[in-house]
Amino acid sequence: MAYHASCHLLRELGVDEPPHRLLQGVRGTQVTPMDSESQCCGFGGTFAIKYPDISDAMLKKKIESLKRAGADTLVSCDAGCLMHIAGRLHRQGETIRVMHLAELLSTQGAVPHGLPPNGLPKENTNGASGN
Repeated sequence: MAYHASCHLLRELGVDEPPHRLLQGVRGTQVTPMDSESQCCGFGGTFAIKYPDISDAMLKKKIESLKRAGADTLVSCDAGCLMHIAGRLHRQGETIRVMHLAELLSTQGAVPHGLPPNGLPKENTNGASGN
């Protein structure tokens, strides 16, 4: 499994380590680093439409890096990146699975720290509705 750090999460919000820690906590997975993990995939919303040639070249580099890593799954936290990368992989006939980190966590039965095993917050016992 490889991880793609999206520009929005990494550059705009400055979030780097939490997704890695979550991935490390999933039983039975091994994260294989990509040499271009933090490089943009070329989607960037309208960027891919305004600059299709540049976007295509960036995506090509990202997928080449993914293939070099030998991962069978790519995980990211951005739906745009996932759509962009998955579309190219599909058109190339690749079998590499692409999924959102939340999807991986939910399919593995992972529960974020602080929540009970059923994944639901504890009911408010002071009579407030919580809404």
